[in-house]
Amino acid sequence: MTSPPSELRVLEAARVGPPPGSVPESSLPFTFFDIAWLYGRPVQRVFFYRFPHSASHFMESVFPTLKSALSLTLRDFYPLAGKVRLAPGSQSQYELHYAEGDCVPFVVAEHDGDFDDLSGYHPRQYTGVRPLAPQIPEPTDDDQRPVMALQVTLFPNRGLALAVAVHHLSCDGSSSTRFLSSWAR
Repeated sequence: MTSPPSELRVLEAARVGPPPGSVPESSLPFTFFDIAWLYGRPVQRVFFYRFPHSASHFMESVFPTLKSALSLTLRDFYPLAGKVRLAPGSQSQYELHYAEGDCVPFVVAEHDGDFDDLSGYHPRQYTGVRPLAPQIPEPTDDDQRPVMALQVTLFPNRGLALAVAVHHLSCDGSSSTRFLSSWAR
């Protein structure tokens, strides 16, 4: 007998950017070597942590600090809040552009699945972990593509999964790790 599929329920969908007025509008042009990543899938990473507290405790005590720290970290890593777009006046030159108000989607969800099974040191089905990874929003009407999304999935009174999806076009693995380390500090 198989168990029923686990449910994922969104508790909050926030958008977090650098503090207002802290970063100037800027663009970083892509090189020939960067373009290979333009249509690639984002890199998704999921980190599991023990968190023996309720979802309401997380939302009241931890989430405000995570959002504030994320905003401050994006001051230094502002291209991750930006978007990939065609350079103005060009039909083929792409750039990573940040403008005031650009933000990173940050979802907090609750999951009724088995935290110990999903976070354990054993093979597991990708379909069980997939809902824990955030989805980068689709390109906007003017073909601007967001490059990062974050998600925290709570398993009440057991643990949480912190996940990041980042488009490889915006940074490499080392830069992504530096971003996460800076946010954690």
